[in-house]
Amino acid sequence: MGFRRVVSSSDIAARKQYNAATSVSGVFGRGPRKRDDTATAVGEPAPAQPSQVPDDYLTKVVKYIPAEIVAVFVTLDGVLKVDATVPTFLYWLVFIVLLIFTPLYTWKTTKEKNLPPAYAQIAVSTASFAIWIFALGGPFNFIDWYKPIYGSVSLILFTLAPPLVLGK
Repeated sequence: MGFRRVVSSSDIAARKQYNAATSVSGVFGRGPRKRDDTATAVGEPAPAQPSQVPDDYLTKVVKYIPAEIVAVFVTLDGVLKVDATVPTFLYWLVFIVLLIFTPLYTWKTTKEKNLPPAYAQIAVSTASFAIWIFALGGPFNFIDWYKPIYGSVSLILFTLAPPLVLGK
């Protein structure tokens, strides 16, 4: 899969090393070729090839945010708000279940053949989900000390940091 993986210089080097190790040459340099997994039927577009350049800052920002999981939370939050009698624990349950689901989803969407798991991206995306929900309010609205400004400031600061520090 790997469509959400932040592409770093080490990923590109690992891909090149794998490709060099798996290429086969025969007599006159034209021996058996490796199997072409990208072959498609006539008229079908070829699948996207892995990037050969590291992601830029903005691309990293986008890939670190688990937008699909945040969207699920926003949808469920809207459903819960329809009924004023919904107990507080249900807001927390939705948050915790999605917080547990986020690293699993991120692992699945960043998995790429012959590369190690994107552990740093999985951790950052999970923290990013928590920060986004903190900024949106969600179950934190039920805590006395919570003020929306705390979430807003946290979101801005957290969003800026990981792409600068990780994935070089």
